[in-house]
Amino acid sequence: MNAETHYQTKVSHSDIHSLQVKVLGEIISEPYIELNNEKQIEISFDDLGDGYTGYSYSIIHCDADWKKSQLMVSEYMTGFQEVLIEDYASSIATTTPYINYRITLPNDEVQLTKSGNYAVLVHKQGEHTEPVLTACFSIVEPLIDISASISSNTDIDTNNEHQQLSFTLHTEQFPIAFPQNDLKISIKQNSRTDNEIDNVQPMNVQANKIVYSHKKELIFKAGNEFRRMEFLSHRYKGLGIEEIHFVNPYYHVSVEQDASKKGKGYKYDQDQNGRFFIQCSGCNNPNIEADYHMVHFSLHINQPLAGEVYISGELFQNRLSSLNKMVYNNETKCYEKSVLLKQGNYNYQYLHCPPGSTRGETISIEGDYFQAENEYTILTFYRPAGARYDRLIGKKSLANHQLTF
Repeated sequence: MNAETHYQTKVSHSDIHSLQVKVLGEIISEPYIELNNEKQIEISFDDLGDGYTGYSYSIIHCDADWKKSQLMVSEYMTGFQEVLIEDYASSIATTTPYINYRITLPNDEVQLTKSGNYAVLVHKQGEHTEPVLTACFSIVEPLIDISASISSNTDIDTNNEHQQLSFTLHTEQFPIAFPQNDLKISIKQNSRTDNEIDNVQPMNVQANKIVYSHKKELIFKAGNEFRRMEFLSHRYKGLGIEEIHFVNPYYHVSVEQDASKKGKGYKYDQDQNGRFFIQCSGCNNPNIEADYHMVHFSLHINQPLAGEVYISGELFQNRLSSLNKMVYNNETKCYEKSVLLKQGNYNYQYLHCPPGSTRGETISIEGDYFQAENEYTILTFYRPAGARYDRLIGKKSLANHQLTF
């Protein structure tokens, strides 16, 4: 990887599965902690290869756009690079053997001293080629307050297919002289990377307030609630599961056939905005007792769509790649995809990328409904003239129930 690499959370080796980046001790969470706070980031993953493999990790400080920053290692952390991962455990009584590895940051060996974006690169010990995975998280230095709201009364339509975000940076305690030049704003909807908004400019700058409202860039397709399924045991069918059977070497789980929700009207469902968590029936420690099953997804559509269709969600690190691209089966009239997943509870949705586009659209399969509950995350980075890195000075996440009509 070179200095122009845009780091993102991803798996780069076929043996690595169930990568999660979250706050230690929380079942589901965003990968953000505060600088010099007691909370830690936990990175966990499974290796389904043959027995123990020594893995080490290094830490890269990144700019707001997830490229390597200008800081030297000694300027953003204390401790050493290439730290051996010593927290690991073998699976217990699973049909698919694996080893679960865990990293917590900061820790006794590594302290992080700057706010901003961080990428953790995990390599096989002694190898420095392509990492087997990259795990990204951010450290916030809360110097400003952010107030925000979401409305279905947008500059495009009213109570139709869109939601519009408005927010204000309160800078009484941390004045910002030139916000148009010194700030970078990043906004995510449900942690997705394909429709992320960055570098939006303020509408109004006041003495102690910087206002972002009535901006076209802050209008998002509303989408729909995520689909949900769970499989916690091979002995019974869980939520959304049609069939479970064993074909050596895996149990195979068939998810109930999905259909398009476009034009079907909005129906509320309490989802987790695309997240998943590992769980199994009757286990004491799901991290090493949950088994792997081959999970089969199918989406019935009479005719294939122009472009590509993907299964999206945290189970694929909220990215669109060959790992989650579906294939259309002319015989079954379905888009199909089979994925090896660990027992647990999963959210997912289907995104359609029209030809030539890298942004997934919800309208084609899920539909866009203004009532949909979404989670928006606003990140504010600060770099005044002459500074060498982007400080993350504010973060705001809007809970789903904060939608206003």
